[in-house]
Amino acid sequence: MNNLRRNTYYEILGSHPNEDPKSLELRYISEVQFFQKLWESGISEAKEKVLELTKAYETLSDPEKKAKYDSEMDFEFVLLDGKTKDPEMEEAYDIYRTTHNKSYKQILGEFSRFKNELSDTLWKLKQTSIYLVANLILYSLLVIVISILETSFPNQFVIYEKLRPFPNLLFLLFSFLGYQVFKFKYLFPELIKRKSLRQKQEEIT
Repeated sequence: MNNLRRNTYYEILGSHPNEDPKSLELRYISEVQFFQKLWESGISEAKEKVLELTKAYETLSDPEKKAKYDSEMDFEFVLLDGKTKDPEMEEAYDIYRTTHNKSYKQILGEFSRFKNELSDTLWKLKQTSIYLVANLILYSLLVIVISILETSFPNQFVIYEKLRPFPNLLFLLFSFLGYQVFKFKYLFPELIKRKSLRQKQEEIT
């Protein structure tokens, strides 16, 4: 297998999937005329470029051929990251495509959803970590305050010994309740906003 990535038909024509047919036709004519002049002037390599452009245009200008091409997306040569091919990654993609019976577009969609879900999970983990660190700081302050009180009022030491478990239990209770508020009032709404923003960006692109 060739280790170099082959250009897609869109890249050959300098086009994109949503370009209107008239614009695509004008682009094709302009490109072909340029390379035909080179061919006529004796540059034999230009003939291959003309044939390549024509093949790409014939596919993308026909709605049925274009739909079929988009569903397969030249799977043998186009990788998810669009970089130089790695033979092992090539084989993995081919096996996945064969065993799951899915098109390039479907696999790319699944990969995109996975990245988004992973991003949301990492964001949620980061926000939760910040909340836990803040709680640890508050707990440390509570311990320091109790220690100061014990030192400042040694005569009441016995009372503090008896009451010592209660501040800890109250702190744990408030920390748990605080996290529930934090989760439902901040985490979940922000996750919904992130997903909504992504959907709007996808609609634009």
